[in-house]
Amino acid sequence: MRRIARAGVLAGAGALAAASLACRKHDASPVECLRLEGPREAVGFGGTFSIKATLDCPQLAGGRIAWRQIEGIPLAAMSPSSDGRELTARLPSLAESVGRVPWGVVPISPRTRGQIALVANWTDDHGATIAREIQVAAADRSRGLPNTPVGVRLYLGGDGWHVTARPAGSGAALDTTGGVASLLPDVAGDWRLADASDRTLALRSGRYDETPLDCGRSGCHPAITDAVAASPMTTVFARLMDAKPRPAGYPGCALACHTTGEPGAHDGGFPHVVAELGAGGDPVAGGVGPFDGPTLLDRRWDALPRDLHRLGGVGCLACHGPGAIPEASARWGILRTDVCAVCHDAPPRYGHVVALRQSAMSRADQDPRARTERACARCHTTAGFLASVSPPERAPVDRRAPVDAGPVGITCSACHAVHDPRRPDGTARLLRSIPVPALLAGAPQNVCLPCHTPDADDARPSASAGAIWRGRGGLDPATGQPLTGGAPHAAIAGGCVGCHRGGPDNLERGSNHAFRAPASVCTTCHPQGPPPSTDLRARALGMWRGVRTGEFGRPAHAGDARVDRRTPRGRAIWNLLLVLEDPAAAAHNARYAGALLDAAEPVLQADDTGRTTTR
Repeated sequence: MRRIARAGVLAGAGALAAASLACRKHDASPVECLRLEGPREAVGFGGTFSIKATLDCPQLAGGRIAWRQIEGIPLAAMSPSSDGRELTARLPSLAESVGRVPWGVVPISPRTRGQIALVANWTDDHGATIAREIQVAAADRSRGLPNTPVGVRLYLGGDGWHVTARPAGSGAALDTTGGVASLLPDVAGDWRLADASDRTLALRSGRYDETPLDCGRSGCHPAITDAVAASPMTTVFARLMDAKPRPAGYPGCALACHTTGEPGAHDGGFPHVVAELGAGGDPVAGGVGPFDGPTLLDRRWDALPRDLHRLGGVGCLACHGPGAIPEASARWGILRTDVCAVCHDAPPRYGHVVALRQSAMSRADQDPRARTERACARCHTTAGFLASVSPPERAPVDRRAPVDAGPVGITCSACHAVHDPRRPDGTARLLRSIPVPALLAGAPQNVCLPCHTPDADDARPSASAGAIWRGRGGLDPATGQPLTGGAPHAAIAGGCVGCHRGGPDNLERGSNHAFRAPASVCTTCHPQGPPPSTDLRARALGMWRGVRTGEFGRPAHAGDARVDRRTPRGRAIWNLLLVLEDPAAAAHNARYAGALLDAAEPVLQADDTGRTTTR
């Protein structure tokens, strides 16, 4: 016989792991004859832990236990006893788990929290078998922001950290186990830390249930607060609590990401307050299966205590943290993908961040010039993009990342707006509402277009995929009148992401955030495969070499070429650059791209002087 179950020791460090598993269908747990006792709290990066296995059923005795790791970075120094009843191992280090460790508060997601999963397989001489699973983690999740909850340990990137100021009544001290500094805030208040070079870091710690929810007061964010109230993120917990029937294992399986707070932590979050209210069961004890007897969480949403209403759902505090507005120098952090990663970086079930970090967008600001020059930052950084699309009535906040932060890329916040007052509906995807570029007037709204459509004031076209796709942007070299064409792919549902929806195939959700457009997406309309591609790019590059000499490794829009659209030659070069600026012009609109080159070629061939100028 074979019995399979999950260990019941997953509170604290393992609660999030268990919760992510529990919403899936899984085999019903039989009599739990094999008990696993392991860490109930985060062990720490590089920390050593032990697990003890015990047979609880009198009809079973003897046998041997074999251990197998099924998740996480391979364990170091994994040492079971001779009969397997005890196991000792060491978790991965911070650098092994996170990769590049940034300065300041280190963001930690479900994927980077040093979490591992082990299966204990007990067998005896009669063929009986029981398999149980247990998860152990090094750390709790962290958004990497200076607003941090009490009761949740945060890790610090940098050297020589020391506390220079702390809240009254705090006895917390920095821990440097494994050569990594960490702090467990024990009371609410303001902290001031400094590193070896006396660079300072200001922190604000607090309980979620004691942090005022007054973001919508007059003079602050009333419109945003109204938008938050209708957001699917805010209402998800209430909707699923009232669903008939509820999803399997709900709400225990989703407390980590459908409510505010860290399961297992004493942070004033939803799970913590449930426990303080005496819910009649442990809402995060493994996060699996029904609770023993009726509990608060068996009720419908309206019947829950008001103390839980303010913490149910993903509201302001779930993303911004429990505290006041950070110092100006730290406000850029809210734009990092790391804020969303605390829930959307849990592969394979939630792989949105894994996929995004495989996209070109995540590397958009690798070139320092892309981060520092305003014209480049508009579409190569999230802060620059948001500043460029902010409505006139709202002064943009300077959230540029500090120079030493390194590349941040285009993050979730560029395309998604969880509290956009201009979004006319509460769409689940929370896409940002942005006006259509003037060049594409009349086209459906699409968040991709502002950075993939040339502006009328550009000295030379840049990132022209949107223009090529819609058959717009070209100029008749002779007259200067618009040169337009058909748009064969404009009717595809979803716009850009109707085709750019490919990504890693080992993810259950979110793989489309790699924004790949594999050839397979063409087969819906082209069963025999995509139409043969004329070598438009090779033709365009050949024409460009006939116009300009010098460096060809960088995109044309990053060079110093200026195009005089008052002359036939300048308009011909404009058309040529429209094609060059879209590496996938042949796929987006081959006929229109070919027409642009056809219009430009005779003009450029007739004027073979001035090879080093583009005017």
